[in-house]
Amino acid sequence: MKVEYVLKAITVVLAVIVFLILFSPAFTETVLPGNFYTIEITGLPGPAANGTATVMVPIPANVTGEPVIPEEALVGDRVTGWQAELRETPFGKMLAFTATGECAPDISISFEVLQTEDELQRLPRYQRPTNLTAWEMKRELRLLMPVLATPGDVGVAEFIQVSNSTYTTVVFLDGFAPPPEDAAGITFSLEYRGVGGTKRLIRENTWTATVNTAVQGTESGFVPVPAEYRVIAGGIGF
Repeated sequence: MKVEYVLKAITVVLAVIVFLILFSPAFTETVLPGNFYTIEITGLPGPAANGTATVMVPIPANVTGEPVIPEEALVGDRVTGWQAELRETPFGKMLAFTATGECAPDISISFEVLQTEDELQRLPRYQRPTNLTAWEMKRELRLLMPVLATPGDVGVAEFIQVSNSTYTTVVFLDGFAPPPEDAAGITFSLEYRGVGGTKRLIRENTWTATVNTAVQGTESGFVPVPAEYRVIAGGIGF
């Protein structure tokens, strides 16, 4: 009886050791929250003679319209032939690409930004660099903005709580020469993924917003387009 008890105890200890070897890294591993945005725009006509061509697309933002990717990561000349900047519009902030040359090449760019831990999180909120620490921002709901319309015309704060739905956002075109009649449309492929991060095996929600649509090359100005919104529930992740 005593030998059997000892064997059981040894078995339990070995099981605990194996468990710790296999899963202790997962308990201690931290994946910070992040924002990932890919922009692919193809089939753009050339700029009009002596003109400036502009394309604008929505940006990842929270329910108040504040961008969740820093402005310095979005702007600049990372795309050949284009200069990017954040621009205020009647609908809210959008990412504007401007070309002043004789051609407007297709646009292809990706942004990957991890939210960093706030080393000053012990300070009162009003003294912090931001109002939210990284691990508070992980639960911050986000999608591609502006939002022009939602199903049932509910507010953004209410709509963003749903798991899967389609809403209306907007793109912008200006300054392009009229394309040939048989020209294909301008294709917008925009994909945003907001990851809540993982800490001690607990995975937070992931938000995605995707635009996959073609716009006629003759369009000019603001063009409403559909966006698919999805929430991928978190939980325990191994």
